[in-house]
Amino acid sequence: MRVASRFVWAWMSLTALSGCDDSSVSVCFGDVVFCNQAFTPVARAGANQTVVSGDVVTLNGSNSTSNGGSIESFSWTQTSGPTVALTDANKARATFVAPAVVTNTTLTFRLTVVNGAGRAGSDSTTVTVQPRTAAAVVVALQLLDGSLQPATTVAVPAAETCASATSALPPDLAAAQRGLWLAARSLAIVKELDANDPSSFLDAARVLVAEHAQPADDLPGRIESFGFALLGSLVQQRDPALQGAVSARQQRATLPEDLAALLGGASEVTGINGVKVETVADPAVANGRAMTQLLAARTQCIVPANALGMTAAAWRVIAAAKAAGE
Repeated sequence: MRVASRFVWAWMSLTALSGCDDSSVSVCFGDVVFCNQAFTPVARAGANQTVVSGDVVTLNGSNSTSNGGSIESFSWTQTSGPTVALTDANKARATFVAPAVVTNTTLTFRLTVVNGAGRAGSDSTTVTVQPRTAAAVVVALQLLDGSLQPATTVAVPAAETCASATSALPPDLAAAQRGLWLAARSLAIVKELDANDPSSFLDAARVLVAEHAQPADDLPGRIESFGFALLGSLVQQRDPALQGAVSARQQRATLPEDLAALLGGASEVTGINGVKVETVADPAVANGRAMTQLLAARTQCIVPANALGMTAAAWRVIAAAKAAGE
């Protein structure tokens, strides 16, 4: 009886064949195309990733399958994007350092695996690299809208994995943190870095205006007044009632003596046990340090002792950024 050649009869493994070094030999009877596919390994280059310039990126092909003995070799190659140096390109997991970019940039990598039957399979994955400044601004806004919210405003959403970092701050640190929070959020909206609906921020600002009506003249109070001053400029046209409340609050307010330096990045607010304004020798170095602090917060929560410093870092990167998508 004739059987069409494209029908597959059977395939099996013959073990311990005389003269063979391998422990098993796979044999396929039937359609040639099927037989080729049956023993072709399946390369899995892993999910696409989004990272930040300077990150160490891992390409993971360990979920590849052999379909014929074991996988004998892995080979990673880059097929598009700025060239990077791959480490362990002949292993299941390869790594590289994400290059410096000025806009979101896509890199593509191809994984080729060869199995014990001598057949090869390949798969590709992409890595999108974000500029450090733009990524740091995104993290800053997420923190300012989450665990860095002043404790008297809207509670941190239940979806947040980190608790509030401001609920246990002493009065002087809390005042300075409020001021930097108001300044950073206001400036982000004015510079169109924050594309979200600002209504929740304005609601929180109303709470702060109502609960902190008397400005203090010490350094923390002056920093707080600085934040309210920027808030007043933001709402001058979009929320006249709030602008009026801020103006009334600011009648006896005193701003920091080195306001120009604070606005220009030549000084920064610091303090764990007390609030300080310190001169910055190199604003570019300070900006880089602030970005590093913020990007590290992608994988860790902020403790109260660092709330003021992280809010100051958020203020710095927002003040230094020129426009959304930079």
